[in-house]
Amino acid sequence: MKQGVAQDIKGEYVLATGDAAANRLRILHQVYGPGSRSLLERAGIQPGMRVADLGCGVGMMTRLLAELVGPSGTVVGVDLSAAQIEQARAMLPAVLANVTFVEASATNTGLPKESFDLVYSRFLLIHLMEPEVALREMHDLLKPNGILVCEDGDLTSADSDPASKLRAFSHLFGGLGPKRGVDYTLGRRLFHLVLAANFSQPEITLSQPAFAQSENKRLLELSVAEAGPAFVAAGLITSEELADTLLEMRRLAEDETVLAIMPRMSQVWARRVVH
Repeated sequence: MKQGVAQDIKGEYVLATGDAAANRLRILHQVYGPGSRSLLERAGIQPGMRVADLGCGVGMMTRLLAELVGPSGTVVGVDLSAAQIEQARAMLPAVLANVTFVEASATNTGLPKESFDLVYSRFLLIHLMEPEVALREMHDLLKPNGILVCEDGDLTSADSDPASKLRAFSHLFGGLGPKRGVDYTLGRRLFHLVLAANFSQPEITLSQPAFAQSENKRLLELSVAEAGPAFVAAGLITSEELADTLLEMRRLAEDETVLAIMPRMSQVWARRVVH
């Protein structure tokens, strides 16, 4: 299984996994976690539910889901990366006895069909060459009237004010997606992807956090650093330019006069209605 930054293979995950990814994913959860909690509450998560978290990574959202469903509920975290699953298990608080982790693909989990009250994913579909297949799997996993909750971003929507090298995040991911057969702007069409997957009456909200200070500003820089080898291999930037860009992004993260605008997140929820 992949360790560290993935190699330059079409459709391969370009960010770090396991322990190498833990700090970036912790910051990502600080940035998007409050919005995710509000979304789940609007979508109707309840104590006692059985939930699947697809593309769970190191389990940040898995733990939040476990808290929301309580000890009478259960959560299954699913990720293709053995390193992610190992880290998720290591980081799981002992008090959360209602969580299990499974190493499997989000497009073919091997979990029982029609056995979950809610299926969740965040920043999963943009990394898949066939996101529609994952949505079909989510549909199949849900019980009749079960709830789908999907969050995915448009990485090219990240920005800064005033304009600065923080915009390298948008430019580099925007250039990399077509070369790798994935859509880093997928959040723009998430609503219609869910609609096309036969879910009923999807609803959508948009979330785009911004920061002038705090370590959350470093999310853009840390993501560019992890994906750096893929950007270089794709010819989007040289190693020297990448090093200079990361130094400037780090400096900007500490400059409280510069506003770092995170990628816009589309938050979609819907139900599986059996006619």
